[in-house]
Amino acid sequence: MKTIAVDEETWKRIKTLKDKFEARSYDEVIKKLIETWHLLELDKKVDNVILSEEEAEMMLTLLADKKEIKK
Repeated sequence: MKTIAVDEETWKRIKTLKDKFEARSYDEVIKKLIETWHLLELDKKVDNVILSEEEAEMMLTLLADKKEIKK
């Protein structure tokens, strides 16, 4: 287990998020924040992807096939 130092303002905000997320620990809060950051970064990258209609249809087919394989 590692510890990190944060200032009082950050501590208060993390405590507030812990309540909002109904998290059991501060570790859960930090993991949720990291996950959210990754999703936001991915969303930014997806916004920059430009596909033709044919490419988009092929991508949707591939994603649907992949989803079926996982079931």
